[in-house]
Amino acid sequence: MAAADLTPVQPHHRFDEARLAAYLAKHLPDFKAPLTVQQFKGPAASPAFMLHSPGRNFVLRKRSQPKKGCSMAESIERDFGLLRALHGAGLPVGQPQLACTDESVIGAPFYLLDYVPGRHFRDPGLPGMDAKQRQAHYEAMAETLARLHALLPAQTSLPANGSGLDYLTRQVTALIEQYRTNATDEIAAMERLLDWLPAHVPTDDVTSLMHGNFRLDSLTFHSSEPRVVAVHDWDLALIGHPLADLAINCMPWRVTIPGMGSLQGIDFIESGIPGEPDYLNAYCRHSDRDGIPHWNFYLAFALFRVAVMAQGIVKRGANGNPANPAAAQALKVYAALVRSVANQAWNLIDGSDDG
Repeated sequence: MAAADLTPVQPHHRFDEARLAAYLAKHLPDFKAPLTVQQFKGPAASPAFMLHSPGRNFVLRKRSQPKKGCSMAESIERDFGLLRALHGAGLPVGQPQLACTDESVIGAPFYLLDYVPGRHFRDPGLPGMDAKQRQAHYEAMAETLARLHALLPAQTSLPANGSGLDYLTRQVTALIEQYRTNATDEIAAMERLLDWLPAHVPTDDVTSLMHGNFRLDSLTFHSSEPRVVAVHDWDLALIGHPLADLAINCMPWRVTIPGMGSLQGIDFIESGIPGEPDYLNAYCRHSDRDGIPHWNFYLAFALFRVAVMAQGIVKRGANGNPANPAAAQALKVYAALVRSVANQAWNLIDGSDDG
């Protein structure tokens, strides 16, 4: 998160800033008034706010929805515990300061951590950089993901909840159920994936921390160096499989998702941005891997995940019967995305060495 991404607090997220300042004065050492608040742009399960106080800035996050099986307060405490574990292990996150489960302060549980200044990139094409700079920033992203995956699950404070193999099996089962609930049209490639994926989950049972949505705009880079100084958006973090996390990270090479940026159509040689094979090689170097077996399965899994999420948007939109022409057009875009991503996923595994 960077200061350039700030906006006034949105009406539906406003809270009593004076009450918050009084709470911080009581619970946060060295806090100084006055306090001013801005909101970071972008949707998130945990809306983020910049708190400005004399000589010190903080990031406040609250949740819009709790994690599955948790209350809102438990979700915030879980997120805060993970951040403390990551910071304690020397990984790039702002230093956690406090967690508050008293909803009377701002209307929802929240946590606070130090703001880490730096550069934040929303366009994965990295306009304004030369080829060498782009390559170095993508190398830094691969290195950071490998570092996260190297953290022992027991060090994260997250519940183990099974192994990496358990994660893949549970996720495939849950995504299939979610898709069947939301399906509006029969798509041949999706029907094939529904049968193929659960029957071909790899047996290489590797377990690690998963960020769950790791991409370039989840990172803050050093103000002048190609070095990651903070990783954000830990809402989907859990103990799972590192290669599923890597495949999710590689989605910009594979698909264009509205509002999320893409590497589709990039000239990798001219731009300096690594193609997917080179990016995977960088990840393998930093994680001491000789290669990635069953890569097509993990890609198909990640693409299937995108298709299922897009289908959920289509179903919700269809139930709402949008009269707005722009909304109706957006639904058509998502419906087309479901088909194109499903076809791409099936083409990856049809005849591949993943069986």
